[in-house]
Amino acid sequence: MIKEVISLRLLVFILFLLNYTDVCSSENVKKSVYENRDDNGDSNDDGKDESMDVPYEADQNNATCTRRHNSQMHEVRSAFAKQFPFMAAIMSQQNEYLCSGAIVSNGLVLTSAQCIQKPINYILLNTTTAKRDNTSVLLHIIKSEKYPTYSGAGAGKDVGLVYTEKHNTSFVSKLGLSNMTTGDQLTDVEAFGFGLNTDSGLEKELQFVGLERRSPSNEHYFSAYLDCVETKVLTCFKDIGGPVIFDHQLVGVVVKGQSDCTREITSRYSINKFMIDFLPTYAFKAWLSERIKTNEEHEAVAMQTYPTKPILRQTAHVLTSTNRNSAQRWPLKVILLYLVSIVTYL
Repeated sequence: MIKEVISLRLLVFILFLLNYTDVCSSENVKKSVYENRDDNGDSNDDGKDESMDVPYEADQNNATCTRRHNSQMHEVRSAFAKQFPFMAAIMSQQNEYLCSGAIVSNGLVLTSAQCIQKPINYILLNTTTAKRDNTSVLLHIIKSEKYPTYSGAGAGKDVGLVYTEKHNTSFVSKLGLSNMTTGDQLTDVEAFGFGLNTDSGLEKELQFVGLERRSPSNEHYFSAYLDCVETKVLTCFKDIGGPVIFDHQLVGVVVKGQSDCTREITSRYSINKFMIDFLPTYAFKAWLSERIKTNEEHEAVAMQTYPTKPILRQTAHVLTSTNRNSAQRWPLKVILLYLVSIVTYL
């Protein structure tokens, strides 16, 4: 009789402890939620998962260094995360950055033919620096293809395609092709690349610059200049292969940059500085469109076209701190009740 009373008391005590643990856990969860709210009851952004945020693309064209009104021209700027989800960094086997490119379809990266002649090995997406990190996505290169008439630097149309393994489309948007058929429709453009004004040996960031389109430098290419009045931003363009964009569409590929950097441009000594030569898209659009069409014939999921942001996938369920603790407590309850039953039996 005494044993039964002791066992029952022990059972009641254990159940009380388990119930108290659940209540405390619930209160802690509530507390953490309330602490993450402001006085109006809105959630505090500091507690959010920033990796899922797509930054708002601010209009940076209001602050320019140009003399012309309504100009898109601006000095070299650094991109922020997810701002340009079409950009690709083309790397060597030794993890050295070689040149940039742009996603035009799932598994297709447009770049210059000069770039393809380098020892390319893999491509990095979803990155603002030309190095592997926890957020970048590495794609292995399957093959590459140069434009048929290209036979060397300055000879033929300097453009090519890099074919990679297919990838998840939730972090990448492709660049659409402009329908322009002549350069007369172009005034200002934006050119993109990694480490445009970076000294050798330093980390290369994704950058872009607003330029003025000028007359063709030869039968195939246009030139673009920075006509700046006041800037202390180091001005040069140490990259090739990157896209040239107007009105969110691809209008060309950078085939030549500017390695000579200007450290300061003032209103007293304003400089009309050559920055790039680029091959206009209409010069190779038929060739490129055919390859994009072939590549997308059996695509199950269509890729978003910039400036539309990538569609984020539904993430798999992950145990939160609340349900993880609950899941861990259930085995403990079973063990304790089992022990009680043994004591009762005895």
